[in-house]
This record gives sequence, structure tokens and C-alpha cells, in this order.
Amino acid sequence: MEGLTPASGQYPSDAAAIALSLNEPAAFAAVFERHFPLVHRFLCARAGVDPAADLASETFAIAFRRRADYDLGRPDARPWLIGIAVNLARQARRSERRLNRALARLAGERTLPQESPEARLEPRGNITTLREVLAELSQDDRDLLLLFACLEFSYEQIAETMSLPIGTVRSRINRLRGKLRGRLTGAAGEAGV
Repeated sequence: MEGLTPASGQYPSDAAAIALSLNEPAAFAAVFERHFPLVHRFLCARAGVDPAADLASETFAIAFRRRADYDLGRPDARPWLIGIAVNLARQARRSERRLNRALARLAGERTLPQESPEARLEPRGNITTLREVLAELSQDDRDLLLLFACLEFSYEQIAETMSLPIGTVRSRINRLRGKLRGRLTGAAGEAGV
């Protein structure tokens, strides 16, 4: 780690910055600066715009606290960080569902409508079909698609992030792509496009 200082901001890898941060905590700022936009973008897509900044900040707070456990053999910290973000988004979603159920019980209703960024958009053509297909997917399947299509993670990075075997990632993404393609093609045919 010679020649690397927090002031220089030049680290050949995330692992190098994390290793140095064990003795010089300010070195972790390089990991934050390098990956906050990606983590925030993922959380905007996964949890919504409003909670994304808080969840992204919490992701890095957890990563900083757990940096001693980071596998320094992995030069890229993105899968590790997104894995933390996925878990935080799941926890937030569970908390929101519990709150909504409690509020529904208090109001004497069975369910409360979910507010989502998608609900505010005007439905149009294939966007409606895409929303319907995505709504049918499990949270894990949506996470796989977000990592693959939006963040352009490799199969290996997705496997690491989701703690899944790479073969499982490949087959699930292939199945999901086929399902989306089939539904969107069918919808376009029905619409006479």
C-alpha cells in the first residue's frame, strides 16, 4: 500500500482503499465517492426516489462499520455494496407493509393502496404491460433484472451480490428475459403494432 494516502484519492482498487481505511478511516471516502451514485440509482429503482438517499447513506454506514470483514481478494466493492443495499430495501419494504397493515386495522379496512412512483405515471401501451409483468415478479426476480438490465452487472457480480450460484443466476435471468419478451411481444401483437 505504499504511496497511497487518503489525501491522494488514488487507489488502484476498492480493496486497496478499504484495506487502508482499516488504519486510516478517511480512505473509505474513495469507495463512497466511487460508488454512491450507482447505489443511489439502484435504490431509486428498487425502493423509490424518496427513501433512496437515506437507504444509500445507510448502505455506506453499514459498509464502513463492516469494512474489516470485506474480502480484500475482491478488487471491486460494487457487488458487496449492492448486496447491503438489497437487504436494506427488503427491510424497508417489510416495515412499510407492516405499517400499512397496522394502519388498515386501525382504519377498519382490509388493505391500503400502495403509493409507488409507477402508480403516478400515466399508463401507455407496453409500459402498462411491462408494469403488469414486473408486478407479477417476486422481489428477488425484480432485483435480478435491475442488477442485470439497469446496473449492467455481470452474472458473476449478480451471483456475488445475491449470494446465489452463478448457474442459478444465468438460468433465472434467461427465464425472466423469456417471460418479459413473450409478454411484451404478445401485447404488441394484440395492439396491432
